[in-house]
Formats: sequence, structure tokens, C-alpha cells
Amino acid sequence: MSNMFKSNLVMKLSGASHSDTMRLSVDGFPKGIKIDLEKINEALIRRRPLQELSNARIEEDEYEFINGVNSLVTNGEELVISVKNKNFNSSNYQKGIVRPGHVDYPAYVKYGEKYDYRGGGEFSGRLMVLMCIFGEIAKTALAKYGVKVGSHLYQIGSVKDVDLDYLNVDASCLKTSEAILPLMEKEIKKAKDAKDSLGGIVEAVATGVKVGLGENYFGGLEATIASLMFSIPGAKEVSFGKDISLDLERGSTYNDSLRYEDGKVKMLSNNAGGINGGLANGAPIVVRVKFRPTSSIGLSQKSINYISKENIDLEITGQHDACFAYRCCPICEAMLAIAILDSYLEEEES
Repeated sequence: MSNMFKSNLVMKLSGASHSDTMRLSVDGFPKGIKIDLEKINEALIRRRPLQELSNARIEEDEYEFINGVNSLVTNGEELVISVKNKNFNSSNYQKGIVRPGHVDYPAYVKYGEKYDYRGGGEFSGRLMVLMCIFGEIAKTALAKYGVKVGSHLYQIGSVKDVDLDYLNVDASCLKTSEAILPLMEKEIKKAKDAKDSLGGIVEAVATGVKVGLGENYFGGLEATIASLMFSIPGAKEVSFGKDISLDLERGSTYNDSLRYEDGKVKMLSNNAGGINGGLANGAPIVVRVKFRPTSSIGLSQKSINYISKENIDLEITGQHDACFAYRCCPICEAMLAIAILDSYLEEEES
């Protein structure tokens, strides 16, 4: 099934944007992990839209642990997380209307009358609230390995955050620069006022990952991380390491040199983003995810009614983001934490 991730952790998403309930079930999660409700709630707040920047719906994100948790400690059984949907208006959507940039057209072709067209149905980014919750639990599980995960907004529109020290970044306190964030928000507000949208880039970092974690080929750390990052709706590019034009680089400038210092190996740069050949090399793991501009915009667009077979001019109304990348930091952190935890579990199983 396409809504499943199958590795050492087996995750399955169910529900839809306008369904009463959405669920995430996870097999293979370790027992004895204390759930930090405060961290989960912080992540959910970060994922919610700011009303001055967006018309997107605001949900309470009421969640419940249906199974796999006793007294806020995981018990090794299937972990099942449930989230209620309350603040949605299905009347904003009309059957057959294809929204440019959305999944609507290929989904109508693939599923026909079964396609849930309301808010993108099972394809909606709304389901990522479940990944935020589980991602925080995965972060807690990673603590015993000394791994920390964080992120910041790397770029929104033409506004870019300050560059990180990719060798010495502290993932635990990573955030967008307080001087740059208002400039990003100003760009988003301009796009919103113009009834348009913006894309953006999130940069996520993991530190403390042990040297050699990962596998080769299909089980490589980059492959696992990229697979999960690309499962975030709207993700269009995933890259690792320093943001440079690799096609213009030479080995003499790109390779990360190494030295022994006090008997320990030290990387002298981190252009590769902490991974060589699918294995962690001990430097911070750095991954960037580029998100497309929000598809739903208020400007008139040419489209079709798939049911009536008519051409239409479409102006989209309803609850939408002007820049959903702005809310994706906790989601990218979740996917990075899950991928790294999955790789640690692989080693414990072998």
C-alpha cells in the first residue's frame, strides 16, 4: 500500500483532510520510551498557521494514543495515534473541479468517483500533523543514542537565512534568525495580499549520529531520509550538505578532508552533509527540502471540470496557506528523526 513506510519501523497513515479522524499506526517502535507531551504540543504549535500570514484552517490538533502507550510510556505494541478534524468546510469544494497544481486531475483518472476531492482527501498535507506527533516521540527515542534534531527556514521567496557552521551547528537550539524571520514573513504577506503564494526551503540537521550508521544502496541513510522527505506533500527537491552547485565543483574543492587530532578523526569541512556512500561520517547530517509554492491561490487560473468535461476559469476560495513551507520545519524534523531512528533499529536487529 502506498500510504505505508515499510522498514524496521512500519508506518501506516489513514484518514483524509475532511474525515472526522485520522490515524497513524507504527509497528516496531521500541518500548520504554517516555512520551514528552510538552515537546509534542510545541511541535504542533509550530506547524499551525499564523493568521496574519495565511487563511489556512486552524485546528486544535486534538490527539489520542489509541494503543501502544501505558502511562505515557511506550509498551512495544503497535503504536496508534489518532487526531480529530473539526475546523473544515467541505462546501468550499465542488466535485469535478480540478485545481491547478493539485493532485486532482491524476487522482480523478486513477480513482474516478472514489476520489475524495475535499481538500485533497488522503493526499492532503493535513495528515502531516500525525507525523509531527510521532516525530517528537522518535526524537525522544534518539536521545539515548545522543542524537539531536533541529531545523530552520533556510529560504522563503528571495529571503535567505544566515548560513550555518555545518561542522559545529547545535541542532538542539537551531532556529531561524530573529533578524531574518520578519523579512520572510513580510514576503509571505505580500504574496497573500496579491492572492498568490510562495515556495520555500527548510534545512534540517541531526547531530550526534554515530559514524557508520546506515547501509549501502537501498538502505543508505540518504535514501531513507530522502524517501521520507519526499513523502511530505509539496516537497520537490531534497539535497544534502552545503548548498553549492555540484556541477561546477571539483573534487579538490568539494571533498571533505580529514585529520587526526588528539587521536581522534576530525572532518575539516562538511560539504557532503555528514553522509558518504549511505553511511554517516560523524559530521552533522544536513538536509534541505525545497517546497513548491502553495497550489491554491486566489488569482484566476485556467482549468477544467473533469466530470462535465468543460473548460473553466477558476478562482480558489477557502482555507489555504500563502506559503506552507513556513510551517514545515517540525515536519522535516520528524521525517529526519524517524529515518535515523529506523537506521539505529536496523543495527540492533542485525
